[in-house]
Amino acid sequence: MNVENVSTDDWILGGVGLLLVIDLLFLPWFSISIGPLTVTSAATGAPDGWLGVLAVLAALAVIADLAIERLSPQTHLPAIANSRTQTRFVLACVAAVFVVLKFLFHIHFSLFGLGFWAAVVLTAAFVYLATRARDATVTAAPGTP
Repeated sequence: MNVENVSTDDWILGGVGLLLVIDLLFLPWFSISIGPLTVTSAATGAPDGWLGVLAVLAALAVIADLAIERLSPQTHLPAIANSRTQTRFVLACVAAVFVVLKFLFHIHFSLFGLGFWAAVVLTAAFVYLATRARDATVTAAPGTP
């Protein structure tokens, strides 16, 4: 295991992905207050928790793919269009699609909690960073990692 192969951009992408996973699992997406009682639900909870679970799995797949490529370069995994960065980009987009679907199925701006608003920012950053990594690989000279 060689951590020197992990670039700053890789750490940032992995960190944003991990923050997104933590957000989806633990922060309150929905917050309903009735008098002194407040009930919250994370993205993986009802309603339609399966969308949150699939978004978590896609984000974890990006993190795992990045870790395997950087820490064990001799390990070969299937890739979309023969590109690991393209695979991570597609997985980040899949996570974003599930977050967007969770939003579209339950549009109630007055009910959205901190976790939802944080997920919006983190998902946008996650897709942006994956796009930037993919574009950097495409524009790199042939034969460079």
